[in-house]
Amino acid sequence: MFKSYIKIALRNLSKHKFYTSINVFGLALSISCSIILFLFITYHLSFDAYHHQAKNIYRVVHSITFDDGVPMYDQGAPLALARDLKASDPRVKDIGILLRMHDINVVTDQNGDKKKFAEHENIGLTDGRYFKMFDYQWEQGDSNTALVQPNTVVLSHSLAQKFFGSQNVIGKTIRVDSKNTFTVTGVVADHPANTDLKSDIFLSLSSLKNITPEYAASIEQQWSFINTTNSVFLTLQDGVAPELIERDIAKMKAKALGADIEKAFKFMLLPLSDMHFDGRFAGVIQPSLLTTLGIIGLLLIVIACVNFINMATAQSFKRAKEIGTRKVLGSSPRAIFIQFICETAYIVIFAVLLAFAMVVVAAPTLNNWLQTQLNFNLFTDYKLAIFIVLILMLVIPAAGTYPALILSRFKPVNALKNQIDGQTQSGAFTRKGLIVIQNVIAQVLIVSTILITMQVRYLKTTDLGFDTNATVMLPVPNNAKGKTDYLRNQLLANPVIKNVSFCYMAPSSTSGRGGSVKYDTRDWEKFVGHEITGDANYVKTFGLRLAAGRNFKESDDAREYLINETMMHQLGVKDAQRVLGRKFTAGNLSDKPGIIVGVVKDFHAKSLYVPIAPEYITPFRKEYQYAGVKIGPGNPSAAIQRIKKAWEGVYPDHVFQYRFLDEQLADFYKKEDLMNKLITTSAVVAIAISCLGILGLISLIAVQRTKEIGIRKVLGASVVGITAMLSKDFIKLILISVVVASPIAWWIMSKWLQGFAYRIEIQWWLFVIAAGLAVLIAFITVSYQAVKAAMANPVKSLRNE
Repeated sequence: MFKSYIKIALRNLSKHKFYTSINVFGLALSISCSIILFLFITYHLSFDAYHHQAKNIYRVVHSITFDDGVPMYDQGAPLALARDLKASDPRVKDIGILLRMHDINVVTDQNGDKKKFAEHENIGLTDGRYFKMFDYQWEQGDSNTALVQPNTVVLSHSLAQKFFGSQNVIGKTIRVDSKNTFTVTGVVADHPANTDLKSDIFLSLSSLKNITPEYAASIEQQWSFINTTNSVFLTLQDGVAPELIERDIAKMKAKALGADIEKAFKFMLLPLSDMHFDGRFAGVIQPSLLTTLGIIGLLLIVIACVNFINMATAQSFKRAKEIGTRKVLGSSPRAIFIQFICETAYIVIFAVLLAFAMVVVAAPTLNNWLQTQLNFNLFTDYKLAIFIVLILMLVIPAAGTYPALILSRFKPVNALKNQIDGQTQSGAFTRKGLIVIQNVIAQVLIVSTILITMQVRYLKTTDLGFDTNATVMLPVPNNAKGKTDYLRNQLLANPVIKNVSFCYMAPSSTSGRGGSVKYDTRDWEKFVGHEITGDANYVKTFGLRLAAGRNFKESDDAREYLINETMMHQLGVKDAQRVLGRKFTAGNLSDKPGIIVGVVKDFHAKSLYVPIAPEYITPFRKEYQYAGVKIGPGNPSAAIQRIKKAWEGVYPDHVFQYRFLDEQLADFYKKEDLMNKLITTSAVVAIAISCLGILGLISLIAVQRTKEIGIRKVLGASVVGITAMLSKDFIKLILISVVVASPIAWWIMSKWLQGFAYRIEIQWWLFVIAAGLAVLIAFITVSYQAVKAAMANPVKSLRNE
């Protein structure tokens, strides 16, 4: 019996190739996108979950809240906290420390062959306890002894090969920033892609005094020395609630910082599993985006199932006699039901196989596009295998049950006479409802795509309050006055270089430096002042605009200050002239007061997620890390070569590297770019699937109304009139979809835009454009088949009667 079901199913699918192809391709498209979204979601959910102690590992983070009540979040923690906590709390099983370094230059010397390398964001200082906490595979050396001694280093496998090109590297040496020589004592396997702990160079923590002798004591001993780059991780004993440890930390904090300061700080334990998602502490992706993508993946499958149901019920007219004949010959409704479920199963299985092929072909491009490492392997990824089984279990009943029930309930007498109109009226109504549903989904995605694209464009093109064009940022390995002055003179000697400024960072960056400020004769203010340090050329180089006063004079210390307009208003002053000449003290730089000499117009020092904060700008040579170089019009490549020549003349032992400021600022919105890509792709797929369904339905309707079309043409109906007759019902359904989808899309996007302090306004004409686009796509899809049917020879259709 089952064998006959298979044969009949294959014959029917082969007989109706066009409709079978539409169903298979539509399902395959939706399933392939759902698989990709599933892989993307599980990839991000797997971050750092592979560590054997992951459930008990926490990162110490903190927030600072002054009397204005607005908390500032940061992922750093003081090393003194780790020292005191380990000594006093037995519920803490272990503590790991990782001090990150932004950039270093590495020089290797193998038999007189010197090579230089520049490394970024993958350098950390740590010790053996860190490797006990996190899972690393050691290829050479021993985690217990490798980083005990000062000036020792552990390398990742790739960097060991990059630096030395040999298998055994134990005992070899590298020179870091032309200052300290480190001996390689270990090699670990490259970290997997799904981790946020992406260090490749591990310098021994005991080397801190040699690397930064001026700050080492403060970093190790002071609770107040909190830096974003200082990571403190705790492994708690089984069953210990993190809230208990937070209370202990609060008690130690009160004792170490004093009553005046400790109230502003709050230390928290962030679970390792939340590190990847918490945007307050440099989380990479928002959990809400993963939820949204999961819903979109489900909706894409729903749209494809809707297409299948519509096509199957619409085909009932063509298969009525087949069903009637089988019932007369003794077939039961149950047998007919099973037959149609088998046909559905074949289509879904073919679609899944085609979806596999689509994913395999698209995976390399997608990984490059999404900056991920998605792996499609059913034999090694049990979660993916379960997901595929669930898709089959969901789609086959969802797509096949309703059409099978409808077809199996036809009365044999009516079926043989093609008198099934009464039974299919409800089916026609259902088809229209399903068409509306699938186009509502597509319309919401279209509107979302338009608004996300506009917001991302706004983020990247809005006036930040300073000039980002043709500005190159160069790292400065040594900020000694003699070297920076010589480099500036060398650069300005070239007419293509318009200005040079040495600074800690560009006016807009991810840096979160700042602290308490004191104005005039008042006490410390109740808000945080955000610090920007740069030399006297800073304002001119970056195009900041003065609202009042003058620029500060060149100095190595903070003696004169510029404040922004927001700072002025926070101080309770409306007239910029009134703050000029007043005393100003930045507690994090010096307790010695300086003078406010000017007010700059507000500019965006952070991303447009947050409002403009109180900022102050002052010179402070010790903190200079970059040179901002303004290039004139002309050939930028030639200018870069001239900059490189001058830079290498000052820092010959370092690798020249640079980045244009506008490219650096674009990194602020990687999350939005990623979301835009994913939503846009989903919208295109949803539209394509909807169009496939409409194309199949208009084809069936044209076949069903062949005689009517022939008679109308004989009686004088025009091609335009017949096309309009066949198209108008579909266009009406699309318009209904637009009306339903518009408020839904408005609500969803309003919620999303609220996450930005600066955002576009949702305009009514956006919905008109989206509606026009949806109607146009549907009209083109319908018109193709409608015109084809209208232009058919009426003699052939009437001759068949």
